Amino acid sequence: GADLFESYVGAVVAAAVIGATEFGKKGVALPFYIMMIGLVASVFCTLHIRVGTSKDADLNDLLKAMRVNVLAAGVLIVIGCVFLCIFLFKEEHDYLHDLNAMSGHHVSLDQKNPGARLFGSIILGLVVGILIGMVTEYFTSHTMEPTQSIGRATEFGPGPVVIQGLGTGMLSTVIPLLLIVAAVLGAYYLAGFYGTAIACVGMLSTLGV
Repeated sequence: GADLFESYVGAVVAAAVIGATEFGKKGVALPFYIMMIGLVASVFCTLHIRVGTSKDADLNDLLKAMRVNVLAAGVLIVIGCVFLCIFLFKEEHDYLHDLNAMSGHHVSLDQKNPGARLFGSIILGLVVGILIGMVTEYFTSHTMEPTQSIGRATEFGPGPVVIQGLGTGMLSTVIPLLLIVAAVLGAYYLAGFYGTAIACVGMLSTLGV
């Protein structure tokens, strides 16, 4: 929990610092607003988890409820961020033009619709974060093949268990790594370094679940 909290706060602060150079106060406020929307959505969805009676519910029911909870929170975050980006960036070049005029040089994030591009970065991060969670569940769930393969290795002694566990752990990082690379490249293409930072905030926005 503390490690996740530190990652989330670090991502928000980093995005705010980068945003200050791109959009001023709007750039600083955006990551904090995203965090607020994510926390509200996560709390709301957590309060409405239903897994049936305690006698009938098993681990699979609990995991299914958590998956539904994360997806529902993601949908609420998307809806909230749509209105957030429209509200903050309703005038396409309002701050960029002023900053260009004052500084006398070209600002990197100079697109026709920065709100839409930043919204796209948020969605990229959010989707990748949910997919990484699903991949993690697949590689760690006792009902899935990766964990069961480690269990079967116990038939041959402790050495094969270590080898199988180490190999499975290494394989489990491949898909998340590719997803993160895709998100970084996509967010940078959409909105530069600030888009990449905002994608990180979006990726962690369901952390409250």
